[in-house]
Amino acid sequence: MRPYAGLKTLRIQLFSPAPHLSALIQLDFIKGWPLVVHSSTLDGQLAEGRSRAFVEFVADLHRRLSPQDRARIVFRRGFSPVRHLLITIGAVVIAVPTFGLLLLALVGQVPIGKAIWPGLPGALLAAGLLKLAFWSRPGSYDPERLPDGLWPRS
Repeated sequence: MRPYAGLKTLRIQLFSPAPHLSALIQLDFIKGWPLVVHSSTLDGQLAEGRSRAFVEFVADLHRRLSPQDRARIVFRRGFSPVRHLLITIGAVVIAVPTFGLLLLALVGQVPIGKAIWPGLPGALLAAGLLKLAFWSRPGSYDPERLPDGLWPRS
């Protein structure tokens, strides 16, 4: 659609690793809007064969880059540092009162039944946010070695 000469940044974001791959790649160009390709459908559902097609697209894109392109393009992985920090802070804000409530139940200050119902969903939400923060931590990657998590573990 657009020439590689106009490509300035590639960003791969992994939300969960293969084989149940949920990821996206964002291609930022010097001019125009970025192109974003998802491994899942737009509503977040895993589609039959779509993850495999996504990995093939990402690998083919990197194979086609010339040495000059590889020297010019910035290769990033994960969320932006600010977005990653917000997700991490959100997880901590949810986790601290949740685990505090469960701790109060363990020492007998709060009845277990009153601590479990709000505590369990809070703990699950905090764990999900921490998992997302782990898989989408910011950084860079070598275009010769695509990030772990794209390929199914054998």
